[in-house]
Amino acid sequence: MKAAAFYEYGPAEAMQYADIPDPVTGPGDVLVQVQACGVNHSDLDSRAGTSRWPFELPMVLGAEFTGTVVGVGDHDGPIRAGDRVTAFQQYSCGRCARCARWRPDLCEAFEIFGTTRWGGYGELVCVPAEVVVPLQPGDDLLAMAAGQCAVSTAWHMVNRLALVRPGDLVLIPSASGGVAGALVQCAKLAGATVVATAGTAGKASQVSSLGADEVIVRGETDVAADLVRVTGGRRFDAVLDTVGGPLFGTHLSLLREEGTLVICGAHAGEVVPIDLIPLFRNGWRIIGFRVAPPDELATSLDLIRRGLINVPIAATFPISDAAEAHRFLERRQHVGKVLLVAG
Repeated sequence: MKAAAFYEYGPAEAMQYADIPDPVTGPGDVLVQVQACGVNHSDLDSRAGTSRWPFELPMVLGAEFTGTVVGVGDHDGPIRAGDRVTAFQQYSCGRCARCARWRPDLCEAFEIFGTTRWGGYGELVCVPAEVVVPLQPGDDLLAMAAGQCAVSTAWHMVNRLALVRPGDLVLIPSASGGVAGALVQCAKLAGATVVATAGTAGKASQVSSLGADEVIVRGETDVAADLVRVTGGRRFDAVLDTVGGPLFGTHLSLLREEGTLVICGAHAGEVVPIDLIPLFRNGWRIIGFRVAPPDELATSLDLIRRGLINVPIAATFPISDAAEAHRFLERRQHVGKVLLVAG
């Protein structure tokens, strides 16, 4: 098959569209012909070598994808050739001690498409049948490929980590990305008042359309002062951060006493200074998002299917143009999700 893979760490040009061996289906596996695959910022980190994840190269990225079943191996279940499907982006073995303790997210053999095994940046992907999710006739293949990672991450950050409640005041910095846009909508579903920031007026308008109550355009003014102004001096109950970087300390300082900052990404900067004195004086909590459990992966797909959360699609690229898709993301001009599609 042909796939976009990287054989060494480097810039976007490291992505090579080339012939690689077809996936080998084992007992209980299903072979899926990819029709759409989400591109995530974490893919850029993986390819560049900044994720600090030990990849076995070459690697075919792509955690979330949709397609058509073209082979079922010796599988004897309900999945048949011709079915339109997606798959949970990560899964556990179901047999180890941690799985037995109802902690599949801590599984000793945890697998993630595009990280521990080849993902959807190719013509074909091998999927264990138990993590295949059949699509319904009315499902939008692009929407289902675009949203699982963003929505499950956002749902977990809002409801399990920040414990957002009705009436809470929530800050979402740099809210034009896929996860951040989903955070806006998940926080609104939880009953929060959402204040967001964006880099341009155009992005701010689109973030507003997702439901943010206030959107501040970052510019030459003091963003902290702007945020305090729009809240009337009220401090935030939670900050839901997807980017990190130089404003991390500013966002932390805007929390109320015993407020919570949850972070899932560091594309604006991975190493940040932090003043520990106000951290413990105010009892602030800093929580890192790690992984969404299986029930929340299913919830994310259901929220997309029911139209409760919309993941805007900023652009689509042929799988053969994966390098250009990475460059597009790196320019940070998008609002929403970028997809690779079968050409």
